[in-house]
Amino acid sequence: MRRRTFLAGSTAAMLASGAKGNAQQAHDATAEYDFLVTQRVLAGKEEEVEAILRDAQAATLANDKGCLRYEWYRASTPQTYILLQRWTDLAAAQEHLKAPHNVSAVEKLLPLVPRGETPKAVRITKL
Repeated sequence: MRRRTFLAGSTAAMLASGAKGNAQQAHDATAEYDFLVTQRVLAGKEEEVEAILRDAQAATLANDKGCLRYEWYRASTPQTYILLQRWTDLAAAQEHLKAPHNVSAVEKLLPLVPRGETPKAVRITKL
């Protein structure tokens, strides 16, 4: 149940951010989709989390059609990670959420994140 909630939360946030937008996003000439995702993790689990994120990053860049950018960063806030991602279109981002390497990474991350927390995702647009 927790896996489903985690995936549903991250999926809902990402799709809502991608499907809705302001007038500037609607007129975005590139039609690319950029997202910023923030994820907190449990204290003392950073090394384990970083190994999972590095593997997920490599697998996504190697396998996901339509992925133009997928980079995890360690934030200055303790136990916090930031993902910057760019997709050719919303369908590519949606497919990534179902990709086996992504599902596997989420399963591995579940015991390493604070209970009940889901990633915070927002669509971003270049000025």
